[in-house]
Amino acid sequence: MKIIKSLIIALFAATVVSCGEDYLTTNPTDVATGDAMNELAKNNPDKLVTIVEPLLKGLYADFQTKSGTDGQYQHCDYGFQSFFLMSDIMSDDMALHVNGWFKFDHLFDYRDEPYVRTFGYWNFFYTMVNNANAIIEKIPDESLDAELHAIKGQALTFRALSYSYLIQMYQQTYKGNENQPGVPLIITTSEGESRRGRVPVADVYDQIEKDYLKAINFLDGWDRGTDKGRIDKSVAQGLLSRTYLVMNEWQKAIDMAKAARSGYSLMNTTEIATDGFNEINNKEWMWGMDVTTANDNILGFASFSSWICTTGIGYGGKSGYYIKMDAKLYSNFSSTDARLAQFVSPEDATAVYPPYTNLKFKYAASWMADNVFMRVSEMYLTEAEALAHLNKGTEAAIVLKDLMVNRDPSWNKASVTVDDVYTQRRLELWGEGFALYDHLRLKKGVDRTYAGSNYFDAAKLKIEAGDWKFLYQIPLREIQENESISEADQNP
Repeated sequence: MKIIKSLIIALFAATVVSCGEDYLTTNPTDVATGDAMNELAKNNPDKLVTIVEPLLKGLYADFQTKSGTDGQYQHCDYGFQSFFLMSDIMSDDMALHVNGWFKFDHLFDYRDEPYVRTFGYWNFFYTMVNNANAIIEKIPDESLDAELHAIKGQALTFRALSYSYLIQMYQQTYKGNENQPGVPLIITTSEGESRRGRVPVADVYDQIEKDYLKAINFLDGWDRGTDKGRIDKSVAQGLLSRTYLVMNEWQKAIDMAKAARSGYSLMNTTEIATDGFNEINNKEWMWGMDVTTANDNILGFASFSSWICTTGIGYGGKSGYYIKMDAKLYSNFSSTDARLAQFVSPEDATAVYPPYTNLKFKYAASWMADNVFMRVSEMYLTEAEALAHLNKGTEAAIVLKDLMVNRDPSWNKASVTVDDVYTQRRLELWGEGFALYDHLRLKKGVDRTYAGSNYFDAAKLKIEAGDWKFLYQIPLREIQENESISEADQNP
């Protein structure tokens, strides 16, 4: 894409200059050729690792990088998790306490082509795509080196993840829209330097699936040790299970989710109530970000922690921009559900914070709250939902009970529906970046107009499923600079 061409050039230059090896400095143009990479992978894989490993570290660093908006996002722009909050508040799962930051997202009024929100989203994920491509094309599939396989598997996962987020925000959901225009598909750095048009939705999902499957193969047998900040096979499987839910590939979603959760344990009722969702070493976390001084990723006020930690000193805490659970959703908790401790009870007359305010994400001293990207509970919910879609309500209940015995000891359903599982999914994964995307794939609307609604007046909206207000328009800058995309190709 033209808007990130300069990033690709800089990345290539850094690759050539930083290696400092005779093989590369004598003929630096060979670095970009497939033959040179094949030769290096075959005869000197360790040397190729020294080239691509820094690029992979850069890819992980991209995950916590501002989305390239020249400071216009200010303190609500802090990398990948920025989009968790921005999307969750475009639902009826999460309510803002006051009419302030994120107001326009909450009102579905920040989606049009000239706005910074769509540019930031587009630019962030296409930057990830192009930087992943720079790694992928340097490592031949035929390489026998395990470390190179692992690096390529992680890069493929990042590319697939990026496209999964892009396609969900720039076109209606997969089912029924397979032939509609999706997003530009770029799988080489040379394509990234050209101007590409929108390809059909089905083509994008086909590439996502291929990338994940290839990544799973490359990551097979690789051990990340205790570093849950790295993508391993289970993470790639978990991400693919998300894609299969969108595609309504129910059995494939079951198989991937079941494989992904192997070896992980669920928190019990005490742990889910008190954990704080700020420690990557939690046994239930599959993937996250370890926020430490050593990793140089403490973002202070410009962080997810700042916005989501009610008890902290950030925006969502002392500044008073509290984030709450939707009151109607909250009513689905039974009186014995341990997750009630994650929110302020409306019946607590002594509460310091407003009713329904989130207590799930607790503040960690010096802003060192780790970030969660995937938990094993999601895999149980995916498996149960897919079984319910297949009209296997009894089997779905058995899987869901494995989770619910660790959440609500009184829960004991013999059979469940898709809506039963969906309700538990909303309660369990609240604040973790799923709300809007689940609404989209399940073709759910938003209704904040019910009696007792806890939204501020302007946000008491009702929007039907399929409304384009849920999605972004393509950034104006892309239309201006990309001759393959015109205003005629723009979303409504």
